[in-house]
Amino acid sequence: MSSASSHRNFYQELTEVCAFTDLLELNAYHQVPEDWYVLVADIEGSTQAIENDRYQDVNTLGASCIIAVLNACERLEIPYIFGGDGASLCIPPDCLEPALAALKGTAAISEQAYNLKLRTGFVPVSLLSADRIPLLVSKLRISPGATQASFTGGGLQAAENWLKQCPERYGIPDYIVADADFSGLQCRWDRIPSPKDETVSILIEARCDTLEQQTETYRQMMDKILHIYGEREEHHPLQADKLSMSFSQEKLRSEYRLFTRNRGAFYKLWYKIKMRVVAFFGGLMMGHSISVSGYNWGQYKADMIANSDHRKFDDMLRMVLAGNQVQRERLIQCLEEEFQQGRLYYGTSVSSAALLTCLIFQSGIDHFHFVDGADALAARQLKQQRKQSAEMIKDNT
Repeated sequence: MSSASSHRNFYQELTEVCAFTDLLELNAYHQVPEDWYVLVADIEGSTQAIENDRYQDVNTLGASCIIAVLNACERLEIPYIFGGDGASLCIPPDCLEPALAALKGTAAISEQAYNLKLRTGFVPVSLLSADRIPLLVSKLRISPGATQASFTGGGLQAAENWLKQCPERYGIPDYIVADADFSGLQCRWDRIPSPKDETVSILIEARCDTLEQQTETYRQMMDKILHIYGEREEHHPLQADKLSMSFSQEKLRSEYRLFTRNRGAFYKLWYKIKMRVVAFFGGLMMGHSISVSGYNWGQYKADMIANSDHRKFDDMLRMVLAGNQVQRERLIQCLEEEFQQGRLYYGTSVSSAALLTCLIFQSGIDHFHFVDGADALAARQLKQQRKQSAEMIKDNT
């Protein structure tokens, strides 16, 4: 592990790693500067919302937190992680007030437009350090046009727990005025059918005492996943011929709600038409490989797949994979054995398709895509295992 000086360009200047497996080595990580802050946002009751078929709303709100903070920080390169039903970000001190205003604005729109409560807050990195909880970050180059942050050390999980346990201390102060800009967020793709038999979401959390032991557990499990599912190209849940723009009112409703809340009838009608016009011409340009300003839109779907986060690491291993039932059963057998031996917690959930939520900073050039299968439902299983273990420990003391 290496230390880094405390300045606003810390993450932008961070040395990149080039392979996902490099993230399972501690020397790939750097301590987040002491004067930075962790921002936390998660949707309360997200599992219930998903069971009520509101997966797109939950995903849209999670991504909205990220784009609102990025816009508030004037697109400064900062590390963040999308959790399906929320997000975590790290920001320098000069970005704190505008970033908190953005989160507060997102929480307001969450209740007004979606009737969902968004828990938001922040924790100084210095407090985590004072409690001897590391917050370590790495930057993975996933394609020529995109990087992805990864975290380890326990700092993100601690920040989320502290906010839940003490919202009056770590919540956003009353004097912060809500002000959120969601420019760049889009949700205009149909659900993506699995290129194999199924799409499975997997969460794995090591239970070891030391970071070194945790890292070794993740490395072993990653080896098993690759042995069962093959390399990235073989298990990627997105495939170009499965990607299609959506004209469905139900699918486009989440983005529509986000951008038209408190707007007049004319604006709402204009936005509804705009989404479909953009989808039509986007599909046309991609289907006919039309070039605009030097960019060939026939390449866009391949770029989307490359710039997606179907594998990520933030104090746990999160993956959305395409495969079949036999592969899933083999993996679950391995995970269950490790769980019974006290080495990890895990959660899995199966669906027929994946969801995409997109951040479009510059059309065709700068874009990133969040992939979700059923992470929140997998998280419920993992939390149940944690609870089960805690009760067993309590009964034995």
